[in-house]
Amino acid sequence: MFSKFTSTDIVYTKKFSENYEDNEIIRSYDNNLQDMYMHNFTLIKNSICKDRFGKIILYELEKRKAENANFLRIEFNFAIENDFINNLPVIPQVTKYDYMYIDPHMGEYLTGNDECVLTKALSEKTLKKGIEVDILANQSAMGTEFTRKRIYRKSEVYKQINSNLDLYVCDYNGISICKCEFMLNNSIAKIENFDILKSYQRKGFGNSVIKHLLEEAIQHCVEFVYLITDSGDTAKGMYKKCGFKKAGEKTELFFDLI
Repeated sequence: MFSKFTSTDIVYTKKFSENYEDNEIIRSYDNNLQDMYMHNFTLIKNSICKDRFGKIILYELEKRKAENANFLRIEFNFAIENDFINNLPVIPQVTKYDYMYIDPHMGEYLTGNDECVLTKALSEKTLKKGIEVDILANQSAMGTEFTRKRIYRKSEVYKQINSNLDLYVCDYNGISICKCEFMLNNSIAKIENFDILKSYQRKGFGNSVIKHLLEEAIQHCVEFVYLITDSGDTAKGMYKKCGFKKAGEKTELFFDLI
């Protein structure tokens, strides 16, 4: 099950990035938005010994420096001792993420705010609403200019025919208050970039969105729906209350090269 989630994550990333892949790594580049951390990184695919792990890190550091890059981001889904990481030539910022999953049929037990309407962004009008929500939700943390670049970059993929990655927008009393991505990948579905405007949080809208997406998943014969959270995700409690369970972890190493 966990391997299906990590494989789906690779499918998701490749929608935004060009990739180099060998037996050990996948190196992703988004040439349209080179300062987008989540689209520009190296994934170490499988568990390896510490010696080999360290050599890959050193090689990727030198490569990124030669490219005059401002950062190197490494992802992996296995355990490496903290002492080893803290003794690397450049000490990274370490972030842990949880893969959380749910059986779509659990949506039958969810209740939310029935006054909201969730719509797939198939029209320019709905897509524009979703873009506006994304900017409002993220500009204080990311900066307005970057937030705009980020969502317009993502919109290029939303517009692609048969991309299997869709943006959904939630309206309440004629106001767009929430948006999220939903990607189908065979028997797995991924929820990503789930944002509810602050003044509308903790009012049942998140539950309603999750319930609708789980119903959508059932229609497409999806076995599990998953998402990824970190310790700072304010919605993590909501996911747990909805019935999401932890399937595994992902570790991110972020090296500041400035």
